[in-house]
Amino acid sequence: MFKSVLIALSNSSLDGAIIANAQQLILDPRAKVILAHVLPYSQDRADQDLSRPLSADIELSNHQVEEHLRSLGEQFSHVNLGFEVVKGEPEVEIIRLAGIHKVDLIILGSRGLTGVDRILARSISSEVVEQAPCTVMVVKPEV
Repeated sequence: MFKSVLIALSNSSLDGAIIANAQQLILDPRAKVILAHVLPYSQDRADQDLSRPLSADIELSNHQVEEHLRSLGEQFSHVNLGFEVVKGEPEVEIIRLAGIHKVDLIILGSRGLTGVDRILARSISSEVVEQAPCTVMVVKPEV
């Protein structure tokens, strides 16, 4: 049984499928579920504290992301719920958050890229699967 789960969302049409898959897990009432979203980070990261994810600046888009996460979080009223909105490279920040929260499971979506597109566009889910310190569930888009 998983005690701590990180659900990485992207404010996309796949978020519903990710949440639906997460809801099928049998979680202990003491379990912690963290809904996370990584915003793009465009500034120089030379001074970044690598032990913590970058806090997202307060701006309208951040507020919208937080509201989206909170609305999805309403489906997890039976567990301890947390929210993380950070800036950075998605695969790096997802792995970092997994370590900080000591999660047993990461759930994230896949864009369904194949072949050359997968190589050129960089597969975030593949990077997370390779580097994660725990089990990873990848939810694929319906075809």
